[in-house]
Amino acid sequence: MNHRILWSNIEACLDLRHERWRERIQKFGQVAAVKERAEGRTWSDEEVFEGILLAVLSSNTVWSKVERVQADLSELFCGFSLESYASLSDTEIDNRFVPWFEDRRAGSMTLSLNLKLLIHAARKLLRYSKRNGGADRYFTSLVEQSDGDPKLAALLLGDQGEYKLPSLGVALAAETLKNLGFDVAKPERHLTRAAGAFGLVRFNRWKRTRGGRESPASTSREKLEVMTVAAEIAAAADQPVVFVDNAIWLLCARDEAHLTNSELEEIANNSRRTQTRIEP
Repeated sequence: MNHRILWSNIEACLDLRHERWRERIQKFGQVAAVKERAEGRTWSDEEVFEGILLAVLSSNTVWSKVERVQADLSELFCGFSLESYASLSDTEIDNRFVPWFEDRRAGSMTLSLNLKLLIHAARKLLRYSKRNGGADRYFTSLVEQSDGDPKLAALLLGDQGEYKLPSLGVALAAETLKNLGFDVAKPERHLTRAAGAFGLVRFNRWKRTRGGRESPASTSREKLEVMTVAAEIAAAADQPVVFVDNAIWLLCARDEAHLTNSELEEIANNSRRTQTRIEP
């Protein structure tokens, strides 16, 4: 499939279904962060923790719930102090943090567990920061070890091994990297089902119903494939990967365009028909 034609059809669909979608993507801040990282900016420990926290809070919930409370998170999390959060106990998570989110209807089924695991991630990053002059270096060094490829760094952060951060799987690791200015896609349920519906990645496990929105159960290898095809679309579109990733997310997410798998397939089918017409 011609990725440039596919991207044009994605844009056309969003133009019809999602008013001012380009501005919405810019408001996420990830496109600006990628530009700033490329220009040499580094992230403070507080900014690093905020980036990880937002990724963790996005797990198993509708993002609009997090957006509603995002402006108030700094106060709850002590200015995103890595040291302050690292000093917390599980009891404090259950007694103070989880009720705060529940009172604002911004919780999730895995919130308590994720926030407790995040304590251990904060402790690991705090130790690293004290030894190496900043938590940001943890991520830049992983990308450097991965030959400059943030997709491979996401696997190191999210899979089992010495570099894994507690609370992060591969998808949340990629989201953390996006928040910290690395140009990579997040292989979560929306992007994976889009990649499958477009016919760009084949998944071994994907139970589907007609007109449904089921997502594949993806392996780490399949997640890498998803991140790779998103990067290929971005290259063809001459756009940052995070821009293309977020555009596809807008096609799929529940509070956004919320396309079914069949509707996503039709975008791909239209792309193939267009390609056939223009080929000599």
